[in-house]
Amino acid sequence: MTQVLMEYFKEYNIWFLGILLLVQSTGIPTGGTLLVIASGAFSYAGEFNIFILFIEVWILISFGDWGSYMIWKFIGHRVLNKFPKVKRYMEPKILKSHKYLEQHGRGAVFLTRFLISPMGPFVNAAAGIADYKMSYFILFAILGEFLWSFIYLGLGYWFGDSWESIVPIITQVSEILAGLIILGIIIHLFIKTLKKK
Repeated sequence: MTQVLMEYFKEYNIWFLGILLLVQSTGIPTGGTLLVIASGAFSYAGEFNIFILFIEVWILISFGDWGSYMIWKFIGHRVLNKFPKVKRYMEPKILKSHKYLEQHGRGAVFLTRFLISPMGPFVNAAAGIADYKMSYFILFAILGEFLWSFIYLGLGYWFGDSWESIVPIITQVSEILAGLIILGIIIHLFIKTLKKK
């Protein structure tokens, strides 16, 4: 799979990477992060200008977040309106999401861009469907994606020819962080339920 992605990337460059990053923002795994690291390594080898590449990646991934937010904001509500039972079930949860985002949305959007990026698509969905303020979402998504682009391109550039050796480590760290957050949420909900009883 990695080899296929690399071949397409070498042929279509930033356009192929852009499509992968846009799709990745919706939560579909595409290998876009892997190619961002690889493109950093290619910049080290002199195939790309690292500064231009950074701007392109930053704009594309930020645009992907905005697109994902908009999909959930408009299509999400239409889908729920077609299924009244699902809508009745989801409405209390959407209201809770809205309240949570009003209090912690800026930090949640910012941190899920780079520190716990596997959670990013879920925050995009929650922000869109819960009508979180678009200007805040875009601002903190752009700031977070600045760091994401810097970190992953920087890692590829720093490790150069040996960039492939760091990919499993990055993947494992991301999975562990996402797992810890999910575990924390489950424990929090469990304690909350016990307190109510």
